[in-house]
Amino acid sequence: MCLKDGELPVAFHDVQLGEVGGAPFYIDAEQYERWGKPRFLIDVAPGAADGFSLEALEGVHFISRSP
Repeated sequence: MCLKDGELPVAFHDVQLGEVGGAPFYIDAEQYERWGKPRFLIDVAPGAADGFSLEALEGVHFISRSP
């Protein structure tokens, strides 16, 4: 999910992987270790957002991919 900065409280067990446009990007620490310290690519895709993901511009939404 891609959410606005501050929309979901950061938990003590979250790990900040970096920033996207100045906004922090987090992952759960257990998931981080289980996935072997993953890398992510933040991208946009056509259409409406699925679930709770943040809408980008009209007609596209943000998605995260792992290479």
